[in-house]
Amino acid sequence: MTDKKDVEMKSNGRSELRIHQMLNDRYSPRAFSDRDVTDVELELGLGAARWASSSHDEQPWRFLVTRKDQDGHAALLDSLWSMNRSWADKAPILILNMVQRNLAYNDEENYFARHDLGGALAQLTAQATSMGMGLHQLAGFHSDQARQAFQIPEALDVVSVLALGFPGNADMLEEPYRGRELKRTHRRPLKDLVYLGRYK
Repeated sequence: MTDKKDVEMKSNGRSELRIHQMLNDRYSPRAFSDRDVTDVELELGLGAARWASSSHDEQPWRFLVTRKDQDGHAALLDSLWSMNRSWADKAPILILNMVQRNLAYNDEENYFARHDLGGALAQLTAQATSMGMGLHQLAGFHSDQARQAFQIPEALDVVSVLALGFPGNADMLEEPYRGRELKRTHRRPLKDLVYLGRYK
């Protein structure tokens, strides 16, 4: 599938392919520094998400943004599972990710809304990473609690939470999170994921 010139084993043990260095270096930090995220930096990240593609151009994603020590942040932090609260409380930004459940043009269920949200979050991730920030997606939270705390209407599905900030020192974390921060994850080889012309 690739020429030898396109293959390069990275010293950090990440991708063996010559993918963009930003993508190769990306990871999901749990340690966040004290550096704040400016309004401009936040707007750039969300602006990148806004330009993602979506089925029928519905743009079903919705983001509820909270800043540390400001309105709503404590409530969103409190909705996280305790194992995630133990480190996410250092992130300067928490974002509640939601989708519009039904299509605007016919009010039928949008089966691709969460797929489209994922695309928007991927673009937010790329933009944030390019500016030196890190983000961590969180599925471990109480969605009903978050819905009630922010009075989210039933027309929206509450999907996930995102912790955003500038990566900090892993030494600030307790185990087992410190060890996980220092050990980068690996990916399955393409031969286990990609099928050419037929399935297996």
